[in-house]
This record gives sequence, structure tokens and C-alpha cells, in this order.
Amino acid sequence: MFDPLDLYTPENAVDTTRDQANVLLSSKDSEVIYDTDFNDEDENLPIDYLDLPSVHYAPSAAILCILLLLKPTDQINFQNSKSRDLTTSQLCLQKGISTELLNITVEYYQTWGNTRLDTTKKICEKIPTLSTTGETLLNYYTLILKHYEKISSSVKDQIIKEVSMRISENCGRTALPTMSRHFSFENLLKNIEIYEPSLTADNLGWKTWGSAFILSQKLINTVPDINPTKILKVLELGSGTGLAGMSWFMKWIETYGNTNTAMFFTDLEEIVPNLKKNVENNGLSENSVVDTLDWAHPKSFIDKYAVEKFDIIIVSDPIYSPNHPKLVVDVITLFLSSDGICHLEIPLRDKYSEERELLWRLLKENGLHVVKRENDQGVDDWGKVDYLYQMIERKRE
Repeated sequence: MFDPLDLYTPENAVDTTRDQANVLLSSKDSEVIYDTDFNDEDENLPIDYLDLPSVHYAPSAAILCILLLLKPTDQINFQNSKSRDLTTSQLCLQKGISTELLNITVEYYQTWGNTRLDTTKKICEKIPTLSTTGETLLNYYTLILKHYEKISSSVKDQIIKEVSMRISENCGRTALPTMSRHFSFENLLKNIEIYEPSLTADNLGWKTWGSAFILSQKLINTVPDINPTKILKVLELGSGTGLAGMSWFMKWIETYGNTNTAMFFTDLEEIVPNLKKNVENNGLSENSVVDTLDWAHPKSFIDKYAVEKFDIIIVSDPIYSPNHPKLVVDVITLFLSSDGICHLEIPLRDKYSEERELLWRLLKENGLHVVKRENDQGVDDWGKVDYLYQMIERKRE
């Protein structure tokens, strides 16, 4: 677990990475140990924190290269892609590492005789593996900050920026800067790219939640069973970053083309700009509407689009406040057509058990009938989560 106190570096902190003398202190008896005591001839030995370039003696370009290599790889389905699955050129392209930076780093390791890291291939394969040891790296990162604040370097600002990013990445999702994720689904040819701003001002709609990912796969699987004989009106409520709605729409276009459908992505006013960005980035803006729909005040949306009812409503993770169950049911009741279907996916958070019970009761009282129910499991930025899916229709007399 990350502890903010790990960021504190005492004034007499010592750089324990291998310096020009390549001297280490044994934590057992303070005996001086030299690199000649290590068997560096075995190139297959795993590397560790002590193999990182000395903050005091390594070229600035080598320090920057290492920081970029420790940058997380692109996220796919809430998991960082594995560096070993990428070629050296693919990894460098993804992390923004130039040939010049990489060559300077190789030269540094060759100069000090580290045979485990003396080629570009070894460096690109082994250095990223250290990114999983976040707490161990924090001391190294703070030494870099302390050192580069005091010296002049052509890449000083970039080093400070990158090391600050690496520290924030070890503080959890809420500390991360803007980021992009990629989502891959069965039966969908294209990946979906999602842009997420920093989670500031408690705007939870700027983050992609696990329920949207689980629901997306279900929605994709339903599209081939739809008979496209009429124009379908589809509404995503509380779209957030738009993953679930875009998954359905992309599968629809892939299966039937971009005709016979009217797709609406909606959320609160402050969420809509980022939602529009994601819809545009995935090539869906010309065939859809992205606009504000305030569940408590839906009249302006109704007046603007004159849409009476929707054939499909998509909702994921809509409950994180005591007043949400009534708002959710009210807006579903208002917009769902007589023969329409609502797809609802919610996480089973212990904290909101009362709100869920109220939601079930209000659905029933408003003539909304659950015709299908499935328990799901998935992951989010904070680990494994249990989910519940419900397919909802208007109760027929």
C-alpha cells in the first residue's frame, strides 16, 4: 500500500544506485561490498532497483530514458499491456523514447560493465519490469527530484515532469493525470479508445467504470439479434465517457451500417465536452447526438429534440447518491417506449445496498418489469467488483 510518507527524503539520504565507484553498503553489517563480489556474467539474472542509473553520475538523457521506460504501458480493459508482448520499436514508440536517448543509455551500461543491460533489447525488456515495484522506486524518484532541482540540464524540465508523473502513478487512479484507455471486446472488430481527464472536482463521469465495460460486452452480443426493420431510437443515460453506448453503436454500424438508428449520448453539462471528444475520437460523431440531459430537469432535452420515447435505453452505474434511485426510475419511465428495453448494469457496493433496494421497489411500482437478471464479476481501477445486470421492460397487462 502506498504511504505518502514514502515521498519524504531526509537531507542526508544517500544515492544507493551504483555510482562511479560501484560501492554498496551491506544492510547486514555495513561491510563495503564491491561489484566484483557479484556475478554479472549471468545475463539472465533479474534486475533490481540497484541496476538503475546513478542519479549523480549517469547522463541526463539516460535518466530520462529510464523514466520513460518505467512509464505504464497503454491500458487495455483496465490492465496495462505487457511490455514483453511489444517489440523494442513498438515499446519506444508507445513511450516516446528516441533512438538517441536509448543509445546513450546503452552506452552508460556498457561503460560500467553491466552485462544484464548492455543492449537496447535487454534495457527495453528488463527496465519496465521494475514498474511493478512502486514503493521501492519512490526513493529513486525523490532522489531524482532532489538532484535535478539544483542543476542545469537541457532536459531538466522533462525529467522533473516525468518523475512527477511516475510518483503520481503510484498514488492510485485519483492522483493520475489525463490518460487514455483502450477497450477490446469479443465480436467487435475495432478497439474503443477512451480519453479520461484528471479526476478533479469530484467529476466521476470523467472516469470509465467497470460496470460500463461489463455492460458493453452484453450489448455487443445483443445487436445481431435485432431486426433492423425500423429506425431504432437509442438513449444512453449518464454516458460518462461513453463506453457502453459506443460499444452498442459501433457493433450496430459494423453489422447493419450507419442507417436505421438514432443514437443519443447524454450526461450532465460538465461531462458532455469529454463525452463528445470520445465519440469524435471513435468516429461516431456524424451519426449521433451528444448533449446534456439532466435527469432532474429533462424538459429542455425533450423540447430540443422532440423525441417521445426510445426503443433501447442504456444505463451503467447510476447510483452513488441517495436521490439517484428515484431519478433513475423517473427518467427510464419517461423515455422508455411501450415495447422498449432498458439495459441496466450496477456494481454491488455494500455502501449502497439501501439505494439498490429502493431502486428495485420503484421500478416495480412504476410498471417496469425485470425480464432477465445476471450476476457478473469484473475489475476496476480498485480491484475486483461484483455486478448485477438487469434487462427491463414495461410490464404488459
